[in-house]
Amino acid sequence: MTLADAPRGWLAVLSLVLLGGNLEARDRPAAIVNGEIIPWAEVEAVLSLRPKELFPLTEAQQRLIKTEVLEVLISERLMKQFLAQHAPPIDPAEVEKQIRALAESLKAQGRTLADFCRESRQTEAQLRAGIQNMLQYNEYARKQASDEELKRYFQENIEYFQKTTVRLSHIVIRVPTGASDEDRRAIRQQLNELRDKIRAGSISFAEAARQFSHCPSAPKGGDIGVVSRKWMLDESVAKAAFALKPGEVSDVVESEFGLHLLLVTERNEGGKVEFAAVVDDVRDSYIEEMRQKLLLELRRKAKVEILMK
Repeated sequence: MTLADAPRGWLAVLSLVLLGGNLEARDRPAAIVNGEIIPWAEVEAVLSLRPKELFPLTEAQQRLIKTEVLEVLISERLMKQFLAQHAPPIDPAEVEKQIRALAESLKAQGRTLADFCRESRQTEAQLRAGIQNMLQYNEYARKQASDEELKRYFQENIEYFQKTTVRLSHIVIRVPTGASDEDRRAIRQQLNELRDKIRAGSISFAEAARQFSHCPSAPKGGDIGVVSRKWMLDESVAKAAFALKPGEVSDVVESEFGLHLLLVTERNEGGKVEFAAVVDDVRDSYIEEMRQKLLLELRRKAKVEILMK
């Protein structure tokens, strides 16, 4: 796999690759991750890559953006710390191979590596550091991806590899940060009652979405369009959606975004596919999903102190 073919999660990481290295000791910390400091200068460096806003941001909006940037930097630190302990170092020649592959891919588009670095506001050295991190993780992950594991993953996610899709509508009630168990039960009860009314025909799903959903899709009756089995939705939502028949309303589904009711309005079956024909796609998908789960586990166990004010 080359950089040009890297799973989308890695492209996000590379766009926010560690920007430090020459930061002065006097820079105040934005966070401390397992004893390692993330200087505030790194957060500022990433923020400087953002395009200028058309309108002034409120203080709350600015803080949200800074928090999101810091979370990405924390994830990057956690992964680097993990790989330092569990993965072998990468041969510099392999990094050069990936750089050449990227340059060839860009050349076919009429662009150069210098163009890419300028557009992504990275130096070539920073790009190389990101590629090395990606390669090191892939070396670690491939050792976990046995043929048996990949075949199991293929069968569990057969709809994704067959390119089956559904058209999905949802009603979501956001759960406030720090909500109590009692608050969550109240929201769940509200959605259960709403589901019963929809199933009884006393209100349509679309009308219920317009009245109660906290999603921008509410004015469209909750319709969020055609989705595939993976990567487009929270896994809990996707799994529940693909278990539904068209016209069927789900029970309450919980995700990191809130509590949902789901309605599949269309289902388009994909074509039959054999494992051998898509084994590379299966491996890439497996490795990326493992990376996401690993980051969640690392964050859960990590000692992270947020010092950003």
